[in-house]
Formats: sequence, structure tokens, C-alpha cells
Amino acid sequence: MRATRAPTRTGGKKWAERPGDDVPASRLLSTSMANGPIVTVMIPAFNAAKYVGAAIESCQRQTLGDIEILVVDDGSTDDTVAVVQRYTDDARVRLIALGANRGVAVARNTALFHATGTWIATLDADDWMTDDRLEVLVSAAEAAGADLAHDDLPLIHEGETEPYSTLARSTGSVVTSITPVDLDRLIDCEVGGRSAYRLGLTQPILRRSFLEAHGIRYDERLRVGEDYLLYLECLLAGATWIQIPSAHYFYLQRAASASHSRQVPTLERKLGVCLEVLERPMLTPAQRLSLQRYHRNLSSILAYQRVVEPAKERQLGTAAFAALRNPLFLRRLVTELPAVARRRWAYHVRRDPHAFDMLR
Repeated sequence: MRATRAPTRTGGKKWAERPGDDVPASRLLSTSMANGPIVTVMIPAFNAAKYVGAAIESCQRQTLGDIEILVVDDGSTDDTVAVVQRYTDDARVRLIALGANRGVAVARNTALFHATGTWIATLDADDWMTDDRLEVLVSAAEAAGADLAHDDLPLIHEGETEPYSTLARSTGSVVTSITPVDLDRLIDCEVGGRSAYRLGLTQPILRRSFLEAHGIRYDERLRVGEDYLLYLECLLAGATWIQIPSAHYFYLQRAASASHSRQVPTLERKLGVCLEVLERPMLTPAQRLSLQRYHRNLSSILAYQRVVEPAKERQLGTAAFAALRNPLFLRRLVTELPAVARRRWAYHVRRDPHAFDMLR
């Protein structure tokens, strides 16, 4: 894979070579459902006035222009709505206001209700895309007959103009050709799994007809991790998912982002959902084994976080009591210690301000 100079926040240069260039535009146009656009881009936005303009502009610059851009304001109290309204002269941009903060899952499901595209693309309001991302992904997905397709993510710290790495490179998970994603790999890539490559962050495009045929939506009980569970439901329903090697989705790392919030409530909800899924009688034996492993992973990391989170807040009595009540804690601690030591060395000795970023 040939890397080029990373674009600035408003730039449109590609990060790497594009697969799927042999699929002509005429074929892309032929995939549109019932005279709708080829792609619906969903942008949930909550207090994102500082960022959402760049996200919308990256959609407007797409080389695949047959798109609609649905921005769902999730009860923002800043100027998010006013910023979005500046772009509605473009007929492709539509603002949907929820009126109250109901969470990203509700915002995305609202966008799905209004979506008319053949493909669904999700874009967080503080992220942006290279100009060719949608064309590249749709071409690759159509050529492979896939229902989901994702690319690599250039990672960039807020306030900086150049990515420091990509998700695949930073986690040692680089692929050099189109690669399938199955249920076992998705579970390996979840928090607590064997891989640091977080598939839940990758924002694949999704074939809308597949979601509709199987009645798949985001779980509105979750405010973090709802995307991962949607992907899990897709694979359980038989979806075909591919990963392409090039990087087109710029992921902005902010200290206040949802992915940096406390993990215990989210892990508890995920564990509850996992148990509900395990009760389904139609699971295959292989799916059940994979989900049981997912349950063990979640249980292990939950036991660890129940001790670590109060310890970080200097609630040492609570942490000690949690350690006694969670026998899985010590086993998980042994697994986590090397990474903890590396991060502390980098932060305290090497003075790396990003040492505790979740993707390191």
C-alpha cells in the first residue's frame, strides 16, 4: 500500500491507493434503489457546532455525487443547528431535529427511517472523509457482492493537522488486499477480545436492503457501542462484510468524546444484550460458541473495569471491595499489565501527552 501525504482537516487527498477502480460509474448508478440516491450519509450531531461543517463539506466533495446527507441534531444546546442550516441550500443536505438529547442510536435510527439510498454511510459529526471514500467503498462492495464494506481510518489528534497513524497500523492489523470479516473476527476485535483493532470504530457502508430485509436497527438502550452490536446482528443474519486496505475515514480523537467515557455502564448493557441474543433458539452451534466467547470477553473486561474505574477516582475502598467480588479481575489484570506499564512509561518518562489514548 502506497501512502501519500495526509490531508488537512478540509483536504481531499487520498491516504492510499484505491481498490475497485475497475467498476465503472454506470454500474454504480445502476445499483440505486427505486430512484433514490446511491448513498445516504447519516450524520448524528450533538453539540458539534465546531466540527459538523467540515463533516458536511467532506460529503459535498465526494466524487460519487449521487448522495443524500441527513444530519440529525440530537438536542444540541450550542449552534449546531445554525451551522447545519448554512448548508441546506444544497438540496442533498437535510436537517432533522430531534428536539431533545436521545442518544446516537436514536439519531441514527431516525436517519435510517428517512434514508432512501441504496447504501448507508455513517459519519460522526467530528470526523470527515477523503473525497473519494464513498466511490471507493461502493465500487469494492458491489464488485464483491458484499453487504458491508469498510476502510482503514487515519487517526488524528484534535488541534493537529496530520494523522499520526491509521487504525490498522497502530494496532498491527494491516491488510494488503480485500479481506473478509466474519463473526469470530468481530468478536476478537471487541473490547476484551484478542485484537486491539476495533472494528466497531470503522463505520462501514451498509446495504440498506439488507437492513430492511432483516429488520436490523441500532439498539437504543446503548449510548456507546451501538454500532458494534448492529454489525454483530448483520453477521448473525448472514451478511457478507469486506475490509479494503486503503484509508479514507479520518477519525478525530478528542478527550471528551463518547469513546473516552466510563466503560462499566456500557459493558453491563452489552453483556445484557449478549445474554438476550444467546437465548435465541435459531442460533447455529458455531454462532452460539462465538457468542459464548464474546460473553466471556465482556465478563472479563467488566470485572477489570469495575476495579480500575473507582481506583482511578481514588475510591480505593470501593476498588478493593470490587476486586474481592470479581474473581475474574486478577486474571484480566495479568493480561492488561504490560499495556498499562507501557502507557505509564510513555506518559511519565517520555512525556507523551497521548500515551493514554484508547487506541494506543
